Amino acid sequence: MTREERKRYFRLIYARTFRLFSLGLVLSAIVGGLYGDTLHTVWALCAVGSVLLCLGWFSYLKLEGMGIFRFQSHSGSGKVPYIHRRFKDRRPHRPAFRKDSRDFDDDLTAATAVDESPFSQRQTGMAQVWAKAAAGALLLLVSFVI
Repeated sequence: MTREERKRYFRLIYARTFRLFSLGLVLSAIVGGLYGDTLHTVWALCAVGSVLLCLGWFSYLKLEGMGIFRFQSHSGSGKVPYIHRRFKDRRPHRPAFRKDSRDFDDDLTAATAVDESPFSQRQTGMAQVWAKAAAGALLLLVSFVI
């Protein structure tokens, strides 16, 4: 992996980590606001952090090929509908209000948006594992500090 690819890979992990981290902070703030107590906010932070750590571990096990729950089947031979594909070959037509930064030419897009297409499925899966684990650890750390 070249230096530029490594930089994009860390940017991908960073973007996913702080998306999950901010989601956990908002959820725990809502729980704390509903109960009106700081203690419930800390409990929610700890719970969301623990859940994210578990999801990171389950994502890693799924990436290694181990089925966590037996009712999930790993039949890779069937054709997956386009809407459910993670790596899409071509993008279907969408109305203008549904487009994002990938659909427009912008000078800042390369510096801000993270594209998963240059990475393999294994690399994006590991980025997902690292992001969930890091966000869970950060939420647990924040819950210990408060």
